[in-house]
Amino acid sequence: MDSSIKNHTIEIGIRNDLRQICVVTRYEILRHLRSKKMYAFAGIAVLLLVLITGLGMALDGGLSKDPQEFMSGYVSLISLFVIVGVSLFCASTLSSEFEERTALLIFPRPMKRVSLFIGKAMACYIVCGGVIILYYFVSMIISLLNTGSVYPAAFASLGLALLFMLGTGGFALLMSSLFNKGAIAVIITIAALLLIFNIIDGMSSMFNFEPVFSITYAGADISNVINGNVTNSVYMDALGGYITYFYPSHGLAIAIMVVWATVTTSLSALLFIRREF
Repeated sequence: MDSSIKNHTIEIGIRNDLRQICVVTRYEILRHLRSKKMYAFAGIAVLLLVLITGLGMALDGGLSKDPQEFMSGYVSLISLFVIVGVSLFCASTLSSEFEERTALLIFPRPMKRVSLFIGKAMACYIVCGGVIILYYFVSMIISLLNTGSVYPAAFASLGLALLFMLGTGGFALLMSSLFNKGAIAVIITIAALLLIFNIIDGMSSMFNFEPVFSITYAGADISNVINGNVTNSVYMDALGGYITYFYPSHGLAIAIMVVWATVTTSLSALLFIRREF
């Protein structure tokens, strides 16, 4: 009897947690869709599609009829595009709770921190991931119309882009859980992902070490999976020395992204749950 009551209580608790997560996720998605950040991110996606297509048409030979070459142009800047997305949506989503106390004002019933965190994170990933998927979908349609087919590796590139979003998004959530001001979290996220890690990646060739700890190094595989660059290359510089350009294997890139997503998201959840509003 006691066991059945206990199981029933646990079941009710799980249902309540899931309901809270759904409520938070739905509210956050609607909030993101109505925000200026959404218009900015969608506008960047449209601008990239227009510029890449327009520049291709402006060339002497016009748009390439080779599906691989054609698709490589559309994914050349996708890692930068993903970083902009997670910086816009993830980097300030937790900071807003410390800055504005949104949950305390909106939800009439007590809201668990875990439910609040999961709901906010899911909303960010759904909105950001949705725009990324639409970008790939439109580029694939253009490829189909122009070349008559879609390069198969484009689907692998999409999967890597979404995984890269989880890895960089986890880092953005970590910054958001550390700082009370959303603007500070956004600036640090952009500075780290666009400047610091890329500088480290560049130094790896100079000092001949593979930056297996770098999420941006793994992100290079998003375009490499289409371009076919998976083998390290060695070149002689002007002084007679040798420079090695590293390219992550597909397995290594996936492993780095998974580790980053798991570790950074877990740390951000722990920090968010333990901090006081």
